[in-house]
This record gives sequence, C-alpha cells and structure tokens, in this order.
Amino acid sequence: MDKIAILVSTAPLRKTATRRGATKQRLNLEACVELGERFDTVIVGSLSADEVYAYIEQHLPSTIRPKFRLYPRSFFHRFCSDEVRSATEDPRDAAWQQILSENGVVFDALRSRLGSDNRYLQKKFAWDNLSQFVTDPRVTLVAGAEGQLFYEAPEAAARRR
Repeated sequence: MDKIAILVSTAPLRKTATRRGATKQRLNLEACVELGERFDTVIVGSLSADEVYAYIEQHLPSTIRPKFRLYPRSFFHRFCSDEVRSATEDPRDAAWQQILSENGVVFDALRSRLGSDNRYLQKKFAWDNLSQFVTDPRVTLVAGAEGQLFYEAPEAAARRR
C-alpha cells in the first residue's frame, strides 16, 4: 500500500539561516529527503509564491523529485471565482478537494456526527482541518517548522477502521 504525506504549508520544508547579520529562509533538503524516503507520494499545497515551488522543484534530488506533487499559489487562485468570494466559503476548500481527488486520496466532503443533543450535526469540508475529513488510511498529515517534521494520522481515517 502506497504511503502518502500531505503538507498544507511549505514551512516544514524551510529553515532559517543567518549570515553576516542577514536572516534568510532556505530550503531544508534534509526534510525533503526524509519525506521522499519515507513516503511514496508527497503532496504540498499552499499560497506560497509560485517561485518558491519552482525553487523547491529545481533543488529536489532527482531520486525523490517524482514523488512530490506541488500546488503553488497560482493553482489555488483558479478557485477564486466571484461566486466563491461572495459566499463565506474559503476557496482553498475547493482547491484541496481537487488536490485530494487528483491524487486518489479518499475523503468526505461532508461529515456528520451525533451532537450532545442527540441530533446529527453536519460540517462541510475544511482544508485547515483535513484530519477530520481525510478517511484514507494511507495518508499521514505532516506539519512542523524549522526542520522539524511532525506526523499525524487523520482522525477520520482512524474512525473508519
């Protein structure tokens, strides 16, 4: 069974370095290599600039580059229609649903659960809470910063078992 990592931020792939008083963010190749070795597919999507993603793609070692699926700001902007902007929905919700579908990740677009008043509550898909909607047992959600990678199995996948 393929293992899939999902990152909703490029922060875990960056590190900060200071030289001669100037602080710059750099690509953390060690984190990229760790993800490439540990997972069969690594999905990274955020509103980071397209240039950031181009840089990541150019500098990934050729052995792991095919495992990475990168979704930059321009991908997310395709989902910013007038209808979406006028609604209260975040266009990243639709974008992340597209990303998950393209990569064969199983998820629920609508979650129902029994509330404290014994009535079912429904929640629409939310990109910033993937753990509640991704039901695919192959998926690991990855977060972190400054070279630290934190791995989490989606809660919804654990409920499906």
